[in-house]
Amino acid sequence: MNRLAYFVVLLVAAMLAGCSSHAPSAARFMSAKPNSIYMGFGGGGFWGDDNSHRDEKGKDEAYRYKEPHFLLDGVLFFRNDHFLFGLSLGEHSLVRLNLGFVSDYFGVQGWGDIIVLDKSETNWKRPFGIMTIEQYPITSKLKVGVNQFFAYNSYSGVLDECCSINLDYYMKFYGELGVGAYVSYDGYSLEFRYGNELGSDNQRFYLDFSVMFDAQSH
Repeated sequence: MNRLAYFVVLLVAAMLAGCSSHAPSAARFMSAKPNSIYMGFGGGGFWGDDNSHRDEKGKDEAYRYKEPHFLLDGVLFFRNDHFLFGLSLGEHSLVRLNLGFVSDYFGVQGWGDIIVLDKSETNWKRPFGIMTIEQYPITSKLKVGVNQFFAYNSYSGVLDECCSINLDYYMKFYGELGVGAYVSYDGYSLEFRYGNELGSDNQRFYLDFSVMFDAQSH
């Protein structure tokens, strides 16, 4: 199985992994080399508070909301000298757009979910965010970095009616401010992030492992 086939399998798995949207990896964003196309995936999760709850709407109707703690996604990045454009798939998003500036020592990553799993025809909201990244190369392959981010996250629920469950998804949102740190080596990275939900005491601690590789190499 070639690299593209692996990537497709990972993207399908990401669609099945859960229905929530959180800040993406800083290490993956900084891994793409100039004038290249990179593919990759990440897996991990968070511990701490979540927004899982049941919203009773009537005697025989309720919405069951769940914010999964397991996270998985895949990415495809296109980079020229310092500008990066990317698409990713996973969590709540069918398609997420990544844009930003990348250098050896500094990066700015913005993201927004452009196609999501949401049945509501009146809900125009979408997850989005922005992140600043400072990177410190130890060697040509070994790098460490820190980041600061704001994320407008989402999680979803399903309509639980009497005697049946409607599997259409309905989204809810919250803002999160956070910081993170990572270590990467030749495309492999381990990343930690801390997030504090705005307007709430909820706190989340994220751990993410990522793999990136040059899609044009043979």
